[in-house]
Amino acid sequence: MEFTQVKYFIVAAQTQNLTKASQVLNITQSALSKSISNLEQELGLRLFDRTGKKVLLNDSGRKFLRHALNSMHELDAAVSAAKSQDERQTLSIGMFHHSQNFMRCLAAFMDLYPDTAAQLDYLEISTFRIDTSEYDMLLFPESPMFRKYKSATIYSDPYFLAVHKSSPLSRLSEVALKDLRAQRLIFIKQADGRFDLPYHLCSGMGFFVRDDVFTNSYEVQRWLISINQGSGFIPSSSAEPYRNDGNIVLLPISDSGLSQDIKIGFKREKYISETGRKFAAFVRNHFGI
Repeated sequence: MEFTQVKYFIVAAQTQNLTKASQVLNITQSALSKSISNLEQELGLRLFDRTGKKVLLNDSGRKFLRHALNSMHELDAAVSAAKSQDERQTLSIGMFHHSQNFMRCLAAFMDLYPDTAAQLDYLEISTFRIDTSEYDMLLFPESPMFRKYKSATIYSDPYFLAVHKSSPLSRLSEVALKDLRAQRLIFIKQADGRFDLPYHLCSGMGFFVRDDVFTNSYEVQRWLISINQGSGFIPSSSAEPYRNDGNIVLLPISDSGLSQDIKIGFKREKYISETGRKFAAFVRNHFGI
C-alpha cells in the first residue's frame, strides 16, 4: 500500500465522483480508477459501490476512510514537526554542573531568539571520557581535568555548611572551619576518587577524625545530615533540597576561598555553530566576561 493510493482514495471518497476527484488530483480518471482498484485488491475487499462515474462508500469503505483520515492527520503533524525542528537552530550544551544563574541566562537568550532550541545534557565528571566535541559549549566547575578547554569564569559558587537543626552550630549566624574540629563531616568523593574542595581545605588544616563519612551523592549526604549523622559542605547552586529539608540548617562560612569557580568553555571559533557563536557573545555580555 502506497501513500498516494490512500490519498487518492480519500479524495474520491470525499467527492464521490471519479471525474471531480481526478481533476482535484490533477491526474487522469483512468489512473485514479486503477489506483483505487489496486488498493482494493491489496486489501481484499471493495471500498466503493459504483454507479457510472459516481462512487459511494460502502461499510468497509467508511471504516477504512475513518482510519485513513486519522493516519493522514498524524502524518501531516509529523511532517510539520520535522520541518519546524529543522527551521529551529539547536544549541548544544554539555553540563557538568547545575546552575540557576546559567539557566536564567539561557532563558533570556531564548526569549531574544525564539527560534532557538536547546539540547542540555547533564554529564557526570566520572564519565568524562565521553566525546564532548559534539557540544557548542561546556559548563563545569573549576578542575584540573578541564585545563585544555579555553574557558572563562562566569561566577563563583560559595559553599554552605549544612548541619542538623539540633546541632549547637545551628544557632550561629555563620561558621568558621576552625569550629568544625569536633564535628563528624560528610564529604563528597567522586566516583573517580577525587574529593571536593572543602575536603582539601579541611585536610590542610589537619583536623580530620576517624569517623568522617564519604559519599559520591549530594542526595545521600543530605539524607545523612537530615537524620543527624553529621554535617557537610554544599555549594549554593545545589543547596535548594537542603533548604527545603526542615531538619537542616544552612550556615554561611566565614573562611575566604571556600567557593568553586563555575566556568564555561566554548568550541573553537571555526567549529562552533552560528547559534553557539551568538550565545557565546550573549553569555560574555550577560556575565561581564
